[in-house]
Amino acid sequence: MFNILTQINKNFECDIAFEKLKKYKDLLKTWNSKFNLTAITDDEEIIKKHFYDSLIFSSYIDLINQSILDIGSGAGFPGIVIKIFFPNTNLVLLESNNKKVLFLKEVIKELDLKNIIVINERAEEYTKNNIECFDIVISRAVAQLNILLELGVQALKIDGYFIALKGKNYDLEIKQLNKKEKELGLLFDKKQIVEDNHLGLRANLFYKKFKKTSSLYPRSYNKIKNKPIGD
Repeated sequence: MFNILTQINKNFECDIAFEKLKKYKDLLKTWNSKFNLTAITDDEEIIKKHFYDSLIFSSYIDLINQSILDIGSGAGFPGIVIKIFFPNTNLVLLESNNKKVLFLKEVIKELDLKNIIVINERAEEYTKNNIECFDIVISRAVAQLNILLELGVQALKIDGYFIALKGKNYDLEIKQLNKKEKELGLLFDKKQIVEDNHLGLRANLFYKKFKKTSSLYPRSYNKIKNKPIGD
């Protein structure tokens, strides 16, 4: 069932990881019947479209012993999956939805995951109070680039990476950003494009922080949403 995942991290302990993934999958399906965490409920689809999709980026960057902030973790993608496959990471799952926070805490407890916590707070509030605390900031399917990068950049260390997991419209989002990521202290470093029969096109975008971010950012969410950088 999990064969597609073995190519991600050949050094991990397969039996332990697969046992945790199965528990995670079962918890997701149980809680989903009450809280509508995901539209994807088939076992194979969960593995391919949630678990595998959460890990594709990891072949492009070293995650060992890295501190990671997952913005808008939702039902735990990619943060929980990263933790299972790369147990030496230190993770903060940032989620503003109370029901999803409860679910994430239950998963962490049931899977006995260490060095991972859930924060119930809005991204723009958390990041401006936790400046340059993380080696990696990552987010999957939360907001467009011209909103997302501003929300998370303050929490990223200089020389750290902001990784945005995107789909087929990534090129439009890059154009809408209009190269304004530099105002946030970011430079576009590389992209990973994967076309898969099950996932379609996946685009993982890597931005490197080259200087301190101005204290002007992040603005309030209303200002970010009404006038994103790049407009």
